[in-house]
Amino acid sequence: MKYNNRLLTISNVITLSRLILLPFIVYFLITDQRYTAFVVMLVSLCSDAVDGFLARKLHQESEVGKVLDPICDKISLITIVITLLLLGLIPLWSVVIIVLRDILILIGSFVMITHKSIVVKSNVVGKITGAILGAVVLAFTIDLRQLGEILLYFSIPAIAGSFGIYFGRYIKIMKGEK
Repeated sequence: MKYNNRLLTISNVITLSRLILLPFIVYFLITDQRYTAFVVMLVSLCSDAVDGFLARKLHQESEVGKVLDPICDKISLITIVITLLLLGLIPLWSVVIIVLRDILILIGSFVMITHKSIVVKSNVVGKITGAILGAVVLAFTIDLRQLGEILLYFSIPAIAGSFGIYFGRYIKIMKGEK
C-alpha cells in the first residue's frame, strides 16, 4: 500500500474539522442546546467514516492521517464525555472507563511511534467500540438515559476487547514480532 505524506488532503481536512466542531459541541451542551449539539455530533461522527473512505478511494492515505484520525477521535470523545459528566448527564464510572481506555491507547500509540516508528492501525473491534460509544454519547446528549445506559453495558465487552487487542499488538511489536 502506497502512502503519501501530504498534510493537506481532503481526508485530513475532514479529520481536522472534527476538532474545529468540538468547541461548538461543548458550547451547545453547556448552553443546554442539546439537540443542536446532537446534530453537530452526528455530523462529526459521520465525518469520521467519510474521511477514511475518501482517503482510500482518492489514494490519499498518509502517515499523517493514520496518526491524526485516532488522535482527533480520542480528543473529541474524551472532551465530550467529560463535558457530559460535568453537566450530570452521564455516569462517572463510564467516563472513567472510556477516558482510561483512550488515554492508555494514546500512550501505547505514542510509544510505538517513538520507539518502533510504527503506527498501530485500528481494528474491527475498535471501530465497533467507537460506533457504540458514539451512540452512547448521542443518547445521553438528548436525554435518552435508559438507552445510553443499555448501550454503555454493551460497550463494556467491546471496550475490553478492543483494548486487549491493542495491548496484545503492542506487546508483539515491542518484542519484535509483527
